[in-house]
Amino acid sequence: YDFLCSTHQWNPGELNIGFYAALANEGTINYFEDSLNIIEKNPLAHDQKIMHVVADDNTATLENRTLQDHNNCGWCGHENVSFPAIKATNPIRVGRLDPHVVVSSLYPVPTEGTVALHTLADMPLKGPFGKEMVAKELGVWYGWGKATSKAGYYHREGSYRRYLFLENAGTRGGQSFVQSKGYHDERAFRRQIAVLATLAKVTNRILVLPQVLSDYHAQPLWIYLDLESLEKLGIVYRETNFASNKKSWYSHTTPFASVTQMAIVESSNEVQLLTGNQTTASADRIPVSSFTTGDPLSAFFAVAISHPQVKDSEALFVNLDHFQGGHIGSVGVQKLHDKLAWCAWGIGHGKKYNDKSATHLGSTNHCYGSGNAV
Repeated sequence: YDFLCSTHQWNPGELNIGFYAALANEGTINYFEDSLNIIEKNPLAHDQKIMHVVADDNTATLENRTLQDHNNCGWCGHENVSFPAIKATNPIRVGRLDPHVVVSSLYPVPTEGTVALHTLADMPLKGPFGKEMVAKELGVWYGWGKATSKAGYYHREGSYRRYLFLENAGTRGGQSFVQSKGYHDERAFRRQIAVLATLAKVTNRILVLPQVLSDYHAQPLWIYLDLESLEKLGIVYRETNFASNKKSWYSHTTPFASVTQMAIVESSNEVQLLTGNQTTASADRIPVSSFTTGDPLSAFFAVAISHPQVKDSEALFVNLDHFQGGHIGSVGVQKLHDKLAWCAWGIGHGKKYNDKSATHLGSTNHCYGSGNAV
């Protein structure tokens, strides 16, 4: 082939110019010149569509098919575009890559044979934040800092490996919207996220975003929470799929060097800890009454901040069931809660994006920078 290009996953015959390779010859020079001339004369033309049409004209010339002028081509741009057929003097051979080898899609679905992925938006040059988040959730984002830093995106060492996860009963890694406690309660849901985010901030841990367990799907939190509001609060976060990506692991076989699970047990009114590393395990039980405030949330935060087992663990998994729907006025949670911004479409049954699953995410399914405090 003279020109080899990726295609859309939903249409293997349609070029996607996010990924292509070309031989240096007279035919490819003419191909790009012809495409650029049309685009220059028609500013509202879509460059990708024009390159597709010109490629088709080259193929038709090679196959001795009759060429037809492109009159009022509504498919070619943001308005109807007209231009004559390209009668290539040095027609090129155009190859199309398999749509599963280089995946280009609004809703990309990679396979074991995928070598590259191009996340798309509904319009060109739109939604860079969403494109990056979709790539991260799919585990195909490269990250940064592996070769030059101990504090890269995935590769981190020593004291830079401090993560916070949500681990409520029955929903490891997720915040349920359908359990009996907090069922379809947006206010309770937002309070839980505020508690988790505040805990990440005061313990200086990277917050691994919990998934949202809704009526029918597991979903990423970023389709409901404006993540820019987390950034403005100085909270560092990672995508839901972060711990499943081996680029983030402590070693080739071990995700974390040490882990602590932490919860309040209502029957005994105490904070319970279970810590394990590669060689040992230990446990501790701290009565809430041993703290001067007698406030379970304040006690929970105090243990998370100062208890040696917790401080030294790479990964802290917290069970916040005890605080579901409870008072959050202490330890700065209410203040942070009031600064979190949420997407206007709301959460839960009957709301926009309630039908979005983790396998059907689009790069525009977010409200980064446009959410509102509630």
